[in-house]
Amino acid sequence: MTPSQDLTAPLSRTQKFTTLITRGMAGLGVLLGAMWALITYAVPDPSVFGLSFISWKNVVLLVSTFMFLGAVSIQWQIRHFTPLLRGSLQFLIIAGMSFGFFILGTEYAKPSFEFAKLQAKIVENEGSNLLGKRLEVLDNVRIELDGCENIGRLPTCTFELTNLNVDRSFRFDESTRLFDESGGPLKFESIRVGQVEDRPWARFQLIRNLPTRVTLNFQQSNDKLTKTPAIKLVFKDLNDEPLTLKFSEIDMR
Repeated sequence: MTPSQDLTAPLSRTQKFTTLITRGMAGLGVLLGAMWALITYAVPDPSVFGLSFISWKNVVLLVSTFMFLGAVSIQWQIRHFTPLLRGSLQFLIIAGMSFGFFILGTEYAKPSFEFAKLQAKIVENEGSNLLGKRLEVLDNVRIELDGCENIGRLPTCTFELTNLNVDRSFRFDESTRLFDESGGPLKFESIRVGQVEDRPWARFQLIRNLPTRVTLNFQQSNDKLTKTPAIKLVFKDLNDEPLTLKFSEIDMR
């Protein structure tokens, strides 16, 4: 068979499969690159397109998946190489993946691109986790919603705060609000830390790894609430930057 005939010979099933994988990974790489450039330089906030599902965490997870599939694809394509060449390439793949996952882990913990920084400052909790708890961690403080209840027509919500870092002082901002069923905001009027009640703007200590029970008392509502569509907690981090945590759809006990 001549060289020209070799070039025109039909591809085997394995070659077709390898070609399909290569093209798919190349296409996915181009798509991810375009998305990264779009959300980093062209449109820092994808929500302008109504694409609320595009979050910085989802982008990091998508890139991690692409890296893993890319490594599997390369391993498949070099399986017939000589042992020395295959071993060298495998070493480079492992080193590259280790470095890549380190960068992605850093990006996941502390994002660097603009829309991710904005999203990291506003966290929404819409339901319980697998353990049935409603909690989030912001600025190394774990905030768990214990529940909300009516005392007469005074709504109160109790949280358990656990400081995961060094001892610090903490204060909820006066813009913290509970919303009634019609969307009306109820002001934050007082706070009880443990058994001690104080003014809403009072600072209190959070000791490392010591769960602190905090109850927020809001202004009286016109009618007794059966549920609240949202509670918005506002406070500042150690760099004096505002953070917002919103718990949605909470039944009042």
